Amino acid sequence: MQYEIQCEGSFPVLEITLAPGDQLVSEAGAMAWMDTAVDCKTAARGGVGASLKRGLLGGESFFQNTYTTQSGGKVALVPGQPGDIRVTDMDGQRLMLERGAYLASGPNVQIDSNFKGLKGLFSEGLFVLTATGSGPMFWNGYGDIVEVQVEGDYIVDNGYAVAWDASLDYKVQRSSKKIRSFLFGDQLVMRFEGHGRVWTQSRSPRSLSAWVYPFRRVESKG
Repeated sequence: MQYEIQCEGSFPVLEITLAPGDQLVSEAGAMAWMDTAVDCKTAARGGVGASLKRGLLGGESFFQNTYTTQSGGKVALVPGQPGDIRVTDMDGQRLMLERGAYLASGPNVQIDSNFKGLKGLFSEGLFVLTATGSGPMFWNGYGDIVEVQVEGDYIVDNGYAVAWDASLDYKVQRSSKKIRSFLFGDQLVMRFEGHGRVWTQSRSPRSLSAWVYPFRRVESKG
């Protein structure tokens, strides 16, 4: 399996070249175009229980597509939100992803959903995704993605953390900036502790939603 990220920047496209015998798994709605030599099967991967957990709790699609080919071919995938696409070559490690960040992977990568704890009730996602296994995994963020090496403590606004090493401990808490909380509402942050990497995204879906909200169409009661 070979890959190329085209149109890098705000609107990238992930093009995968499959050799005979290769398999690629992706979110059901991610395929943009593909060669006719590529076969696509849609199914509840891992069974109904795992698919429900991944879909309802992890923010991913209930069904997933599996692509195969007998003679070779290409598949182009596009994430639902504009922003960077990254690849992680999984080799037995565990990587945590925010809801909706998973795009595609090889067949030996498993995606599960984990409960954040009660404090997660106030965050963007009640659950996060855990990626394990081996092979390439493709994931995306909203905007540019920046890698940060954590050595000790590090704080990221809850809307900007998109992925992190499972070696890091983390919790969601309110910001200590009381003036900001008083003027703009409670700011929730993720506090990471330990040694590992955190990937942040340069845009926040929550901030976009707050910006759009005043312009929403309101039905007249007159």
